Amino acid sequence: MDPDHLDGQVIDHSYNPGYIVLSYLVSFVGCWTSLKLLHRRTSRHGFYNWYLLLGAAISMGAVAIWSMHYIGNRAITMLNGERELQIRYSPAYTAGSFFLPICVVSIAFYLLGISGEVHFTLTVVVGILTGAAVCGMHYLGQGAISNYAVSYDWEYVVGSAFIAAIAATVALGVFFYLKATWTNSWYKRALCAAVLAASVSGMHWVATVGTIYRYRSAAQQRGGLTRQATVIIVLWLVSPFAVSSRATLTEIEKAITCCFALITFAVFAQRLRTRSAHRAQQIALTSIIFNMDGKIMVTPDGRLPSRKIIKTYSFSEFFNIDHSVFSWIYRVSHNWPGVANMISDMKAHLRLTHCQKRFGTSIDNDSSDQGSLTSDIGDSGFAITFKERFCVAASELANMIHEPVEKLGVLFDAIMFTGTVDRPRQKKFSSQLRSNNEPDGLELGKVRPIYGRGQLLFLVRRANRQDVARLQAAGFSFAHPTSIMSSLAESLEVSVPELSDQLLHIWKSMSVDSMLEPGVHFACYSLRPRYGGWDILVDKNNKSMLPSVQLTKEDRLPWQANLIEQLDDMTVSECLAYLQECRNKTQSRDDDAFLIKVSHAITTLAAQINHPLFASARLLARPFSVPCRSQRGPQYREVADVIMFRVIADAHYGSPHGRTEFRSLRLFQAQQHVYPGSSDHEAFARKTHVEFTEVAKAQARSSVSAGHATSPDEKSIVEGKAISSAHAPFGGILEQKEWSVMETSLQDCQENGDDVETKTFGNHAECSTASSDSETFAEELKALLLEERTQQSLKVRNPQPSAL
Repeated sequence: MDPDHLDGQVIDHSYNPGYIVLSYLVSFVGCWTSLKLLHRRTSRHGFYNWYLLLGAAISMGAVAIWSMHYIGNRAITMLNGERELQIRYSPAYTAGSFFLPICVVSIAFYLLGISGEVHFTLTVVVGILTGAAVCGMHYLGQGAISNYAVSYDWEYVVGSAFIAAIAATVALGVFFYLKATWTNSWYKRALCAAVLAASVSGMHWVATVGTIYRYRSAAQQRGGLTRQATVIIVLWLVSPFAVSSRATLTEIEKAITCCFALITFAVFAQRLRTRSAHRAQQIALTSIIFNMDGKIMVTPDGRLPSRKIIKTYSFSEFFNIDHSVFSWIYRVSHNWPGVANMISDMKAHLRLTHCQKRFGTSIDNDSSDQGSLTSDIGDSGFAITFKERFCVAASELANMIHEPVEKLGVLFDAIMFTGTVDRPRQKKFSSQLRSNNEPDGLELGKVRPIYGRGQLLFLVRRANRQDVARLQAAGFSFAHPTSIMSSLAESLEVSVPELSDQLLHIWKSMSVDSMLEPGVHFACYSLRPRYGGWDILVDKNNKSMLPSVQLTKEDRLPWQANLIEQLDDMTVSECLAYLQECRNKTQSRDDDAFLIKVSHAITTLAAQINHPLFASARLLARPFSVPCRSQRGPQYREVADVIMFRVIADAHYGSPHGRTEFRSLRLFQAQQHVYPGSSDHEAFARKTHVEFTEVAKAQARSSVSAGHATSPDEKSIVEGKAISSAHAPFGGILEQKEWSVMETSLQDCQENGDDVETKTFGNHAECSTASSDSETFAEELKALLLEERTQQSLKVRNPQPSAL
């Protein structure tokens, strides 16, 4: 058939339903991908967010709009399928129509979706821009038709533009509203993508119905691509995972390949969500970062950044805040600069331990699994393993949020049980699990069983505005806790009230000053025995401090100190009676004012504790020096004088009702070493180096003796050669490049009264004098109370004979 005789005539056409459906599906895929990428965008700054913006613009412009247009046009069959009459395209116009929607959509997406609020005016502007991108691409793509002159009915032009703008405005407005309120689940995104794809397809088909095609003779045609070649290019764009370009593959087969690629993406995303759920059944470490407005940092999926410490555990000793390992990692989190340079060596030690277990080499009968601990963590070998895994998990968490480990934050003084609401049998126990976190949740001589399947440790920090901007540029968002509480609770498999209370406690703990004011204070030091240890009475709002009341802001005068010394070893009632007696005798206004102030302080302290045990507390007039906040700055050290009422409560006493509660004494003692500017940080870092150095040396010797040490570093440890000079020494520790094996062992050094310090984890430990932790008031008072209790027991057992 010679088509030249049809020059200038209107050619009838029909539509292929299969390609119509396929064009919508392709548009839906592009829209859904674009919204998924926009969902993960967190800021206007940072390479990560620009990459997401570009990806979203290409998905929307190149796939949802451009690809949909040419696949849709493939559905147009001219004059019963005559091959010579089918639509052909000009390459230049086709390329122009590819870049136009990408550029316009990039501007639209840049304007919307970053702020926490959705503005109506801006949403309308973005919807109009998106609709303009759809319409502009369509008519530019129609202009690419080389063998037909096209004309349009203006009613269809207006109608198609109206559909594109309105539907795009509704879809994007709903999507960004759901994103701002953190209710943007996958099926809601799919619905928004369906509406957005409907705007693209609706505009295309309304405009196509109003299009008239007049055939051009061969002399007037500009040549170009056939519709078959155009669709193949489009499908290869949509399906980058197709690896074959054989001509035998039809367009439908390539579309099927695209579907398989999408299914692969969906399965991969589901695996990521499953990994998040599995952390609810492990001991995991998570980062809690608040901004100044109380919003919490989360991933674009509304999850907390977290890393696994261990997979499973079977502790014979209950792992809670009273455990010695918890106290150790608590101090580490307050002294990251002192241990940060050891973490790479810890990773190497863990890998070596795993290899030795794999090849059957044991180290002092200790072994550890790469993902679990299967023995008592109280044993020294597994305590070392857990400490290493904590530090390595913290390092991985810092890398995840693109921050140095020194800025990761400090460990929150509570453990949260996760995986408690997965099974109906466990739901009824979820309210009891929170008490398990405290030592007074243990019955005498028993350990309450754990119904949760995992435990979660929190590293907490408050970020300033510069840190918030940097974290957002790295791909993280800050959301109000109430907006994401449901999704967080679901991912951790805990109840919403339980998680809400925990986050509220964390936020309040970051807003409380953990140090005393300068001056003189009255405080109560009350111990309570329990199975396996001691509890101490603390301020409920500040668990690192005793219940206390400030007496004066200035130092005591000599006559004031003499007066308080007269109260030594008196009970509360006896103190108040003696002070009242002194008031009746004194004639000095200054004396009377001070007596009133002392009486008021003791009465206020009694009301704060609000427990019968305080009535039996006796005053220790000798003041204790307790670190306090310096008016000159955190780098300066100052102390306050604290006068203590001390008492040992009976084991059956419960926590008081009010502003105080009983808490782990071991953790409280650790908290007294981590105040700002503490000299104990350096001593702790030195002891930590010594501890892990001895472990590495023992492991290297075992590896060499078993014939498995192939690393030069392992042999250097045994032969006495320093393996690294990359780390700066702690406390002026000198580095030696090479030395002989010292005959004096670690035990000999300790017997000679010397402490041991080392340059790096993995190097030889040299004997020298190093500082140790200073004795805190908590440790001194504990020793004093136990000594008094021992003396009282001896008096009861061996009463003094009477004078008769």
